[in-house]
Amino acid sequence: RPDVRVVVNSLLGSDWYMRELRYKVNKSDKFDVIFTEDQVSGNKLNVAYYNALPGFGDATYHDLDSVFRNIVADPSGKYQMSTQEGPINIFPTHKFKVPVNKSYALASGIAKPTDVIENELLIDFNPNRQYMLKNELAMYAIIATTQFKRPICFTSTQELKEMGLDKYVRQTGLSYQLVPVLAQGAVDVDVAYNNVMTKFAFGNAKNPNVYFDEENRRHLNSMRYAFSQIAQALVAAGKKDSAQKVLRKFDEETNERNFPYGMTSNRGNQHNYFSYVFLQACYASGEMKLAKKVSASLLKDLKQEIVYYKSLGEPMSEDQFILNTENAYQNKPNNLSTKQMSFVQDALTCYQLTGAIDVQMTRRAPHISQPLHGHAQMEHV
Repeated sequence: RPDVRVVVNSLLGSDWYMRELRYKVNKSDKFDVIFTEDQVSGNKLNVAYYNALPGFGDATYHDLDSVFRNIVADPSGKYQMSTQEGPINIFPTHKFKVPVNKSYALASGIAKPTDVIENELLIDFNPNRQYMLKNELAMYAIIATTQFKRPICFTSTQELKEMGLDKYVRQTGLSYQLVPVLAQGAVDVDVAYNNVMTKFAFGNAKNPNVYFDEENRRHLNSMRYAFSQIAQALVAAGKKDSAQKVLRKFDEETNERNFPYGMTSNRGNQHNYFSYVFLQACYASGEMKLAKKVSASLLKDLKQEIVYYKSLGEPMSEDQFILNTENAYQNKPNNLSTKQMSFVQDALTCYQLTGAIDVQMTRRAPHISQPLHGHAQMEHV
């Protein structure tokens, strides 16, 4: 795809990396990043600080392009703030708006004729943040100047929430496309289905002799989670057969020997949590054979974890261990050993996940053909 430009967020705060965006590369057109090369050279504009100005503040939304060009990037220094370290650039509001060019959005295919297209994006930068980093300034600049002539996609929801963009993205697989539509949590089911079923590559994930370390298992878990979300969206769209195919596709392309469904990750049971979400999708779509396989693997690992955590301290009943673990998590007096204290969060999530799985299995037993509507929510400690 020589027409696609991959932009690495962690590098976007470098002047040399921003410089590359100013030029056409292969078939990828250049970007207007608003700031001049001199304004971002070296350590210049590494950060801009919030400072309310008359007529701005957070009472209303302000044009993003105008704020960046006339205040953040003001060449006269009129809006810079004096500090002991020297003058610093400021941004005067956490609320921005970006006009939507509907004709561009439709022509590029970013918006669909059936979409309710917004007249403008209303963006809320994290109100608790008193600073904005250079890479965030660059991302906002690209959004302000692209005008939906070309797609803009993200691979992480963390930055999207921080920048107030999460309500304007639609999932298409492992990426989230910026759209001029209020699409909170939406999945483009047709595009996403085609992507995961025909375009995704899994390498040697189904080869049982390949070892995946923790970092690679985390990447595979990202795929597992994406497949789960897409399957749930297909169920909601009345396409349970397609949802089952998506789930079976992931199961067929991975191998339980080197990437099991049940596996302790010592990250608050993150690995098992993603498998639990996958299990929810299995129940929702009516894929009961796969649900049985996933739940068996999960419950086996979770119960083995509890046995191990209990073995690290003095003997106590299950109820006593749960009570002591909850007390420890809340910094209350408890009888856990020093070793057990290291696994408080993991032990609690074991009980939460086990309980949630048991409830789902009980609900499914009498009526296994009934789908799970929407995402069953579970507090993730």
